[in-house]
Amino acid sequence: MKKYWNLIIDDFLLEKQVNDWLSFKSLEAYYSLFNLLIKDNTIKIWDTPTLTTRNFRRFLWNCLIERNWTSWTYNTYRKYLKVFCKYLVREHYLEENPIDEIKKRIEDKKLPKALTHNQVTELFTAINTLYNDNNYISIRNKTLVTTLLYTWLRKSELLNLKISDINLEDWYLKVIKWKGSKDRVVPLKRELQKKLLLFLQTRISLNCQKDYLFSSMSWNRLQNRDMRLMIDKIRLFTTFHFTWHMLRHTFATELVRNNFDIYNISQILWHCKVETTKIYLSVDTHKIWEQMNKIQMFA
Repeated sequence: MKKYWNLIIDDFLLEKQVNDWLSFKSLEAYYSLFNLLIKDNTIKIWDTPTLTTRNFRRFLWNCLIERNWTSWTYNTYRKYLKVFCKYLVREHYLEENPIDEIKKRIEDKKLPKALTHNQVTELFTAINTLYNDNNYISIRNKTLVTTLLYTWLRKSELLNLKISDINLEDWYLKVIKWKGSKDRVVPLKRELQKKLLLFLQTRISLNCQKDYLFSSMSWNRLQNRDMRLMIDKIRLFTTFHFTWHMLRHTFATELVRNNFDIYNISQILWHCKVETTKIYLSVDTHKIWEQMNKIQMFA
């Protein structure tokens, strides 16, 4: 019976990958969820009478307490459970979805961390100091950081960029079916265009035949470990801590500072809901400070 349910789980995950373009990160989360369910003493995933609302609620609560889950993690696993149980209902293994009666937890909204103008200047100084040669690695890394800062791409989207995704005539990047399984167009600012041209010329001079834009010296796609090593080196030359994703937050905050319409920013960042974007309105305290000092209060 257990082996039979393993096949059901495999069929479910295959369907999600084919139909919903399930990302590797989401796939890992599903595997983590199923491993937790298999270890549970009450829920027997191969025994449908144990797949009840009460048992799932107790399972999620125990994970929340014992594994010190955040509300966001709790809601994420609840969502994955609901999707899986919906599949079981559709395939007639269950009569109704037991997760429907389990409510989401209220999540703490954390403000996105962005770099200040001084920190951005310090970051570029650090990069120019660390990569001061005209070799391929130096030019590649300076271009990579500039691309992240000026294109609001996520790290995973950047690593999957290909030469064929760059339009040098109209100056835009095309992101092919990545997060959300949608194609997106990213305009390139002039500050980035020059660096990209130099980088592409360097690739041509080294006779690079691979299509991935940011490649290793063996012309293979850069990996997450390469990005970790790079950011660790850069941090040694800065007085502040930063992550790659903070560059995306920095870009969004800069748009707010320059009075970009929030709905346009939402489209630029590819947020499904504008409410997700509105959190950046709370970040720019400097702009609020300037506006408050322009008005006369309690006169």
